[in-house]
Amino acid sequence: MKTIAREFVVVALSLVCWTADAIGREDEPEYFSDMPVVLSASRLTQTIDAAPAAVTVIDQRTIKASGARDLASLFRLVPGMTVGLYNGRKATLGFHGFSDPYFRQFQVLIDGVSIYSPMWGGGEWGELPVAIEDIERLEVVRGPNAAAFGANAFLGVVNIITRDPATESRFAAVTNIGESGIRDVLVRMAVHEGDLRYRLTAGQRVDTGLDSYPDDRRSNFVNLRGHYRLTGESELRLQAYYAGGLTQDGNYSDKSNTTNGPRDGNYDLGMVQLRWTRVRGADEEFWVQLFHSTRSHRETLPWLMILPRPFGTWRYPLLFDYAYQRTDIELQDTLRFGDSARGVWGAHLREDQARSSVFFGTSSAQHSTLYRLFGTMEWRPLPGWIVSGGAMWEDNNLSGRSISPNLALNRQFLPGHTLRLRWAEGRRTPMLYEERADRRYDQPEGLTAILRSLGSPLADLPMAQTTRSRDALKDEVIHSREISYLGQFPDQRLELDLHLIEHRLGRLITLYSYPFETALGAFESKYRSTHGFHNEGSARIRAFSGGARWQPVRGTDVQLALARTTMHAGGADAALVEQSGPRHTVGLFVRHDLPADWQLGAGYYRVGAMRTQSGGDLLPAVERVDVRLAKTIPLGSGKAEVALVVQNATGGGPLFERNDVDRRTSWLNLRYVY
Repeated sequence: MKTIAREFVVVALSLVCWTADAIGREDEPEYFSDMPVVLSASRLTQTIDAAPAAVTVIDQRTIKASGARDLASLFRLVPGMTVGLYNGRKATLGFHGFSDPYFRQFQVLIDGVSIYSPMWGGGEWGELPVAIEDIERLEVVRGPNAAAFGANAFLGVVNIITRDPATESRFAAVTNIGESGIRDVLVRMAVHEGDLRYRLTAGQRVDTGLDSYPDDRRSNFVNLRGHYRLTGESELRLQAYYAGGLTQDGNYSDKSNTTNGPRDGNYDLGMVQLRWTRVRGADEEFWVQLFHSTRSHRETLPWLMILPRPFGTWRYPLLFDYAYQRTDIELQDTLRFGDSARGVWGAHLREDQARSSVFFGTSSAQHSTLYRLFGTMEWRPLPGWIVSGGAMWEDNNLSGRSISPNLALNRQFLPGHTLRLRWAEGRRTPMLYEERADRRYDQPEGLTAILRSLGSPLADLPMAQTTRSRDALKDEVIHSREISYLGQFPDQRLELDLHLIEHRLGRLITLYSYPFETALGAFESKYRSTHGFHNEGSARIRAFSGGARWQPVRGTDVQLALARTTMHAGGADAALVEQSGPRHTVGLFVRHDLPADWQLGAGYYRVGAMRTQSGGDLLPAVERVDVRLAKTIPLGSGKAEVALVVQNATGGGPLFERNDVDRRTSWLNLRYVY
């Protein structure tokens, strides 16, 4: 594996040196960018070195040069973050551990609005209605940020920030065609006339995934972002999204009566956000917004239930249907207090609702209601000193009331060099499924009638019960201490972001089994128990992570993300929790402009040995190389681009189990913009 890394670095540096003279090197560092400006650390607009938390920014140029088709793969450039695959092409994420298909420890936002699943947690990464071409940047807060974005910003925040229509070209068309059945198409138009500007995007993503899994995917999506200026000070913004299509799940199996066989699912997802904003002056604005989202999923596996004589064989379709929705209203007021202080406060009301007779044992809606008040202050008492603090008060019907505070001190001891000390507390509220799961399989009516005629007590039992919550769950808690250094070296065209953390986590929600009587339990011992959730786990994470950005010559951008993590866990699942975090992760990405309008993007990624919390095998360290080579061609009044993208260029590695191996995948990307 060291050979792959060494060869990648040698080839990348050779290309940079070969083309340096052709592109030209400036004597002045004028093209060296300033520190990025972020919104997600405290809800205030700040440069990264003034922010009270560590933030990684993945900008639009990096997103495009990576060749990524899906959002999750971009997180390999975040120090400490792991990206894997589960049951084929379903993304699993982790941050200093806790790798899981439903990564619950990160809050997920689109333009500041939570799309965190109220039923499962995390984000539905493969089904997001946002086109990757519409993303301006990703902001990833690397640490608890409940003071700004609430309880589920437990280990951090992902904020997907989309492009303003005013910055878009009038028309764009994009398609991907390649291996694994890749057939993507996207069309976008943007209009900016007077007080109105809007962008409309529609498209489809299609692929057939891996041969070893039923994981075909077809996703149709359309989204609209529009702005209308009401007055010189106020604006109305509307964002609407729809996504829907086909997903496949399950496993291929030689067993004729497997309960996890191949099956098709259909989903629909819709979101709408309406925001009114009034700008009063520099650093002073007020906005109020209404957000509503819905998601439904329909999935059935035809199944034969084979019982011992005399009960026979029964047709028993297994259902995996569910639906949920979210409605919230939020307001925020940003204020300036003289020359040295500013702040933001706000309030938030949210109502979540989920329905599934399959997963909750009833057709009745399951409700979660949340009230929030939050505030953040930034104070600059002396030149080079910034004191930041904030807190979030929350009250929800699942786990009660809580307060999540944080405090940070930023000291710029030299121009371009900042040291940050941070302390934060956070919580993760139980998901509706964790709190109220009742995953049962009722008996066929005909079988119940037979059992009653025989006077069997089995007639009053469920056929099987896989999960049933019986514990009153509490919030998971985290106490975090962090030290960060941010440095900018203009002469070397280098930026550094070094981060040392200690997280202490308690009351972690884990799965356990307990005895439970079922009808099938009379025939097979594996059906004589079920699972529940309880607050039994704990963990201590110590990690060093670093990010670097280097621009050795004009047109070249080198990004490095690395982390070393040590985790000690307590509880019955301690070994699995510890194995969910690789000791080392490395991400190296190079974007280089070649002569004659060619561009190269190449990434090398390495993840140490690990196992996801959903089980599977303990996998060895895995390396991956992705490459994109593109050529831009003037065409009419616009420009066309042709790109070849190769993922896993050196061959695939194991995904979830040792015999599940990813493979090299390539496709052609065609783009026209005017």
